[in-house]
Amino acid sequence: MTKEEMVEGILRNCEVSKANVERFYDGLSRLITKELLSQGEMLLPGLGVLRVVTLKARTARNPKTGETIQVPRKKTVRFRPHGELRAAVNPGQAAPGEREAPPAGGGPAAPQA
Repeated sequence: MTKEEMVEGILRNCEVSKANVERFYDGLSRLITKELLSQGEMLLPGLGVLRVVTLKARTARNPKTGETIQVPRKKTVRFRPHGELRAAVNPGQAAPGEREAPPAGGGPAAPQA
């Protein structure tokens, strides 16, 4: 999804001007960048959390030439969904913090002597 498609999607669901949606989007982008640089994570309530993680240096292979190359350590951003978003993309699974019902019979069998 492009920025323009996202702005259009928001416009369809809200009664806000396109200029205001674009300003909001740009402001949100700057806020996320600032928080990731200063705090290392950004909580998006109702959606999840963006977190800076460091990937270790590793050895990789160029698939075209077969040559082995060294990939240096680097930082990247990972997103971890929360609550309703996680449930929406994983229908039928227990929500976070909930356990599935124990099997019939009450629990693990006692050891036999």
